[in-house]
Amino acid sequence: MFCKRLLYGFTVPLFGTLTLVPPGSASPSPHAPQNATAEAGMVASAHRLASEVGARLLRKGGGAVDAAIATALALNVVEPNASGIGGGGFMLVRMADGETELIDFREKAPAVATPQLFYKEGQLQKQWAVRGGRSVAVPGALAGFHLALERYGKRPWSEVFQGAIGLARDGFPVSENQAAFTASEFDALSAYPATAAVYLHESKPLEAGQKVCNPDLAKTFERIAKEGPDVFYRGQIAEAIVRAVTADGGVLTLEDLATYTPTVRKPVQGTYRGHEILSSPPPSSGGTHLLQILAIMENFDVQAMGHNSADTIHTLAEAMKGAFADREAHMADPDFTEVPVAEIIDKDYNKVVASRIQPDRAASTVRPGSFAASPDSPNTTHLCVVDAWGNVVSMTLTINHWFGSAITVPGYGFLLNDEMDDFSFAEGSVNAVEGGKRPLSSMSPTIVLKDNRPVLAVGTPGGIRIITANTQVIMNVIDFGMTMDEAIEAPRFHSFSSGGKASALYLEARIPKAVRQTLEKRGHQIEVKDAYDNYFGGAQGIQISPDGLLIGGADSRRDGACVGY
Repeated sequence: MFCKRLLYGFTVPLFGTLTLVPPGSASPSPHAPQNATAEAGMVASAHRLASEVGARLLRKGGGAVDAAIATALALNVVEPNASGIGGGGFMLVRMADGETELIDFREKAPAVATPQLFYKEGQLQKQWAVRGGRSVAVPGALAGFHLALERYGKRPWSEVFQGAIGLARDGFPVSENQAAFTASEFDALSAYPATAAVYLHESKPLEAGQKVCNPDLAKTFERIAKEGPDVFYRGQIAEAIVRAVTADGGVLTLEDLATYTPTVRKPVQGTYRGHEILSSPPPSSGGTHLLQILAIMENFDVQAMGHNSADTIHTLAEAMKGAFADREAHMADPDFTEVPVAEIIDKDYNKVVASRIQPDRAASTVRPGSFAASPDSPNTTHLCVVDAWGNVVSMTLTINHWFGSAITVPGYGFLLNDEMDDFSFAEGSVNAVEGGKRPLSSMSPTIVLKDNRPVLAVGTPGGIRIITANTQVIMNVIDFGMTMDEAIEAPRFHSFSSGGKASALYLEARIPKAVRQTLEKRGHQIEVKDAYDNYFGGAQGIQISPDGLLIGGADSRRDGACVGY
């Protein structure tokens, strides 16, 4: 739905005297590091309007969990391609008293789903897992939000929806990034009338500056705010979801929705150079292999090697390959498969892995796992919140690919995920499609402690690049002493292994040509990306200084922004 045309840069005046950060004059470059600072509370997310919604709730006395959920709901409006109530995710919570847990609201496969759902006459139809009804898994976001509020919320359920309701009802200007995303997925969005009505304008992609309204989503949020999550999982919204999915060949049922429950898990824990790292356990592979890569790199004097030097990039890329080999072999839903997390992150084991890295030669083959790597989705979103009491949330959310399944539930204004694509379709895979199973994920919302005190909350979207991007941001802070936004804006790279073979080494163009040439001589196949490429995710993070000052960073590769007071 479209309202009047506005110039890009318009900001909805939601907050009265709320201080927006960073203050001061405009940066000479949209990518120049700009650390945001605040004393009482801060939200870092992938869109300024969403961060403002969360910060407003903090200012009204809400806690980190309240603000995180309010921000997530606002992201459903202003960054709908990346997350929403039709998807799922993981919320890592660290309370000021030390209580720490992860709320897993990852989507699940419909009960009757099997690998054969994606085959026709013996041939895999991979596109069925990416778009349309068969691609839709049971959404978990609202159930996860409700559980989190029950356990940690300071504000009523209805209140956390208000900011998102206002944005959906009154509209917001489309950013240049959002316009590009809609253009890139034009064919998929055009295929579904309810989707085209919201995300296209007169059968054309959105343009930056157009003001978009989503009154159907506003009404949906109003109803859920009033009636609670049951209307989504057992009421009229559930019925509408099932109609939309089954009409397009899917197998999701009312029982699938009614029986969905989120899970509370113990975070995976490890250490890196005197810091404790807390992150997401299986069914996400992210936290485990983040810790594994850090455990490998702890065997090298990274600081002496230098930031993004040929030696550092080579060594870290080889560590990435080794971690992804273990990911292939072992990672899946722990409710269906025993996952050897302790063995994967063991320091002695990873000392052996480190010893196999040849300093002057890239490995072209890596110990093969039992199945092909999960799809390399570019999507997902991340947010971090720290409140006035010292509670911390790091949360990653997704609907998988850009705009998920491309199905918008008619009359309700939200997109459904395509998480069935995160299963493997290879015979014998531990991540194979199975009813009620959660697909493997790379999401790794992370909190870093020093002397049992939170010093960093960080995370990013980016498919399997989540693991490698998070690793680099954390190392940038710990090994190279960067501030939050410096660590996020620094050039990134990525490598992995699949089926026993090493991938190319993907680098942002800012990494010097001389470094790239040295890496090529060592046997790396180099693929150069843009200078600031959203292929490498859109990280958000908050540092907490010893005196309690909050220092935020938000990734300019997307529309990230920090807001505090």
